[in-house]
Amino acid sequence: MTYRRLLFIVLAVGLLASLSVAARRERHEHRANRVEIVMDDQDFQSLARSYAYDQRAFLVALRRAGLTSLAVQEELGGQVSTSPSSAVFAGTALLAQAKLTGFHDPVFARLAVHGIRNDEMYLIAYDAATAARYRRQLELKFSHRAVRVLRDALPAVFAIRTQADYFGTVGLGLPADRVALARQLGLHLVPRLQNDERFKAPQIDALLHESTNHTDAHTVIFFGLRNQVLGYPDAIDDAASAMRRLKLNFGTIETYDVKQNQSGNESLAKDLPDHTVRVQAIAKPEQDKLRPEEIIQRYDLGMRERNIRVVYLRPFAHQWAGRSIEATNVEIVRQIAASAKSAGLRVGTASPFDRFETRWWEIAPASLAVPAIVLLVLLAFGIGDWRWLAAFVVVDLALVLAGFAIHHDMAVRKVLALLGGITFPVAGFMAIAPAFRAPRAPTTGAAIVDGVRVTAIATLVTLGGVLVVVGLLSTPLTMTEIDRFSGVKAVLIAPPLIALVLYLFTSLWGQNQTPAKLGEAPVTVLQLVAGIVLLGAAYLLVVRSGNQSDITPSSFELALRAHLSTLLQVRPRFKEFVFGFPALMLVPALVPADRARWGWLFALVIGVGLADIVDTFSHLHTHLAVSALRLVNGVVLGVLLGALAVAVYRRLRGGADADAGTT
Repeated sequence: MTYRRLLFIVLAVGLLASLSVAARRERHEHRANRVEIVMDDQDFQSLARSYAYDQRAFLVALRRAGLTSLAVQEELGGQVSTSPSSAVFAGTALLAQAKLTGFHDPVFARLAVHGIRNDEMYLIAYDAATAARYRRQLELKFSHRAVRVLRDALPAVFAIRTQADYFGTVGLGLPADRVALARQLGLHLVPRLQNDERFKAPQIDALLHESTNHTDAHTVIFFGLRNQVLGYPDAIDDAASAMRRLKLNFGTIETYDVKQNQSGNESLAKDLPDHTVRVQAIAKPEQDKLRPEEIIQRYDLGMRERNIRVVYLRPFAHQWAGRSIEATNVEIVRQIAASAKSAGLRVGTASPFDRFETRWWEIAPASLAVPAIVLLVLLAFGIGDWRWLAAFVVVDLALVLAGFAIHHDMAVRKVLALLGGITFPVAGFMAIAPAFRAPRAPTTGAAIVDGVRVTAIATLVTLGGVLVVVGLLSTPLTMTEIDRFSGVKAVLIAPPLIALVLYLFTSLWGQNQTPAKLGEAPVTVLQLVAGIVLLGAAYLLVVRSGNQSDITPSSFELALRAHLSTLLQVRPRFKEFVFGFPALMLVPALVPADRARWGWLFALVIGVGLADIVDTFSHLHTHLAVSALRLVNGVVLGVLLGALAVAVYRRLRGGADADAGTT
């Protein structure tokens, strides 16, 4: 058995193992197909009161349009003054009142009998449910020495020794009337709870049980001035245990800046990988600047392409196309629900990914594709033999097993995925090296056929890198973007640079430059301009790459993306269908003079296009089927544009003179 054949066997083993993991992942993604459409209750109440809408009728209309849930936030101490069922007064204010006019209300007259203190807050509940809730919550949030029950009968009166500013931030549980309203209207409850850093397991259990007992709650989303998950910093494991016991999902909020992430978000999600769902929300200041069509499109893309399973809505406060504000919100919900269904999703309670683990006996064989492709690339330059293969395989397996043994397997897997994600596009570029040396196709039809063949070869080889990245890194945490593939930028940048170096300084592509010869070669004005343009494009490539872009796309690009998404369901990537695939199609059609003059540029562009294939699948929070459809759309459009480019090029550069290298 030859060394090359042995390398291909090892490569096949690795790719088949990766394909097996990818198939498992696709099944899990297919099952997690329920989307929860949630309305923020606090903002909803504010809008309804502003325009005197009937809240019950409004919610019924929203539910019929597709709304599934109501997100009810804990009442904060600072919000008690606006509640119809309670009131709160600072001791200093009551003492001032007593000095000025005295108390005519019997409730406050009794307060004076107990002795009003200037270091206490006085909380009054006018109904039994509110009084019972305050009693339970005050026991959780304050020590027994800090709370006095001055009156058990209604209206109940509590004295809390605290400062007014601190009391204003304390959570006092979910308002019973809002919970009851959600239940009566058939809406699921999404409790929004605030963390208290002093909480331990008993307090966490009590808070969650209080908030979900006798309610139809499935997903919990946390909030607070400090933006923390429940249990942060020292009791996150206790919070996870309680949520698992109560069968609650953790709603992790999608952010565009890691500084906005809730403290403890990753730790809680790692404890609950099979009970974590992605939440997409639009901040109110930003939403006010958007049109309804843009809001709907943003949520649609989130559901289709980023595994968003909780659409968190805030009411839209403007009219749309002649509709009232109430009708506008109903229509927005209706279109979001319709978008979910058109994407093959169901509207209901959010469904997390089932717990699945990729164990060492799956990852170890999948990782073998990496040393195999590296050695195949080296073999093209006459480097390596069976001893190299033995050494590479031993090192690869040792790294994987050691990673699992010390519970840092993801670090090893990311390194191997990065190496594979870079090497396979380079191998794809090397696989089409003969096309740079082959005679020019005699006809336009033959040139297009050759271009399709070259595109297919390069793409199929590069897809090996896709399988490696997907096979090594697919876990519920990467699929919910809790754990990210930090090598995304390197996967996009390294292959074109390596392709350029190999093209210039090796003989596989018909070139055999040296740095000295390259430095002595004359540079035309056109080449200089092309170089400057390439530097600008490279900068944009770097800052626009990664899981989060540093530059916002232009309005023209956003509009073009929207049209492509509408037309093709999933828009292809510009780097593939505008640049990479047309460049692959053009290579066999180039005349020798143009190959010699511009081959370096084609090497770069092809390298970018092939790298972008792997980069597409490196965004692991995107549904695998969506990434596959994106690639198919890119190939089809790229081949069509490439065929048009070949026809135009041959018309401009056809003829024997061009073949001879003259202009």
